[in-house]
Amino acid sequence: MIQLGATTFWEDFNLDWLPAAGRIDELVPEGKIDIHRTYGNYCYQGYRHSFCHGWASGPTSWLSEYVLGVRVVEPGCRALLIEPHLGDLEWVEGTFPTPYGVVSIRHEKDKNGRIKTSVNAPEEVRIR
Repeated sequence: MIQLGATTFWEDFNLDWLPAAGRIDELVPEGKIDIHRTYGNYCYQGYRHSFCHGWASGPTSWLSEYVLGVRVVEPGCRALLIEPHLGDLEWVEGTFPTPYGVVSIRHEKDKNGRIKTSVNAPEEVRIR
């Protein structure tokens, strides 16, 4: 996977794809095989084969909701509630996509254990 330009762990991969395979992070040169288009047991042949692995999405949503503390409280992300749970972490930062743009959040514990939060959100999104 790394030889082919991977930056994640692919859901579907076969060592037989390596000979003559083009990298996924560049245009496929003449004489090389486009592995997105050619291979894949779990997709439509002749279309773009997804290498996304579904297990990677679980931790992301959990970390966003419980550690970063972001919860949508109005339809369409019009309002977000932010209640972080840092546990033993001294700080955490991340982003949360909305239809209006990305919300950037950073939580940092001070020496007394109080959490200071900074949020940068599009004007259409209310933060509670």
